[in-house]
Amino acid sequence: MRTEHDLSQEGLRALLNERSHSFDSLDTISISRWERGINTPSLTKQSEIAEIFDDDLFNIYSSNADFVEECSSFIQLSSCVKNDKVTHPYYKNEQYYTQSMLPEHADFESMLELCLVYEGNPRLFPTRQNITTTESLKPLILVSAFCSLNQLVGHCLFCKVTTKALFEFMNSSIDILELLNIAKQDRANVLVVLSSFGVSPQIDNHMMSVYLNQLATDKAIEYLSFSTCDSKLKQKLMQMKIPMFKVKPIEYQSKIIQNYSFIMSRSEVMANRNMLMLSVIPTRKIQPTNVGI
Repeated sequence: MRTEHDLSQEGLRALLNERSHSFDSLDTISISRWERGINTPSLTKQSEIAEIFDDDLFNIYSSNADFVEECSSFIQLSSCVKNDKVTHPYYKNEQYYTQSMLPEHADFESMLELCLVYEGNPRLFPTRQNITTTESLKPLILVSAFCSLNQLVGHCLFCKVTTKALFEFMNSSIDILELLNIAKQDRANVLVVLSSFGVSPQIDNHMMSVYLNQLATDKAIEYLSFSTCDSKLKQKLMQMKIPMFKVKPIEYQSKIIQNYSFIMSRSEVMANRNMLMLSVIPTRKIQPTNVGI
């Protein structure tokens, strides 16, 4: 970037110092060490440097073949969970395939209902009567993973909304259908994940890579958010060093269920190594039998 913009090392130092307090103590010796591979700036600083030059880490790292290969291997591992033993009754780590569905798909509602059994979130269509037409479900995107027996082994459910609508949803000022209705009318700048699940660490990572890649490739999206009652997903996000934004208790069937909310800026997502690695994986490299993505 420095050479592409005809900057000396001193010129780069001055530019970074002017644009961000993160580089107040930066000197040309540090820049020289970066360029020679002796030291490496943190991903947070890398993200700031990239943004100063109107670029982002996704573009930089996704074009690095070695890094992409490392990420493709990473998705096979359970680096974000302590126990990687699969005890699912009908999945034994065999090959699986994925399918992406929009609300107009004939099987969308039935598949959505099945996926929500795993989530257990009463705010997500607690009764089928909430759903009047497929039009009311736009702009939801549902991606499901199936093993060879056509059994569901993973899914993710997400949509793109505005920050205002998202905070109203987090505060229970509006319900899910109102959130989706606003999303259809206004320009979205947040990708909100409503459910994300996999019966194995590999599938769990795969599902996460789907929406992270969508965020990374859509430059209009400024934030990533999670709204979930799934304690497993909450634990994974916290192990990935993602700070929780809000915990809201919800009364449902005489029980109190906790709803966990997370929100990160685009630059924070890219500066999180786990999320960056998952976002750059080309979906076609994850599974040779991949369908619909």
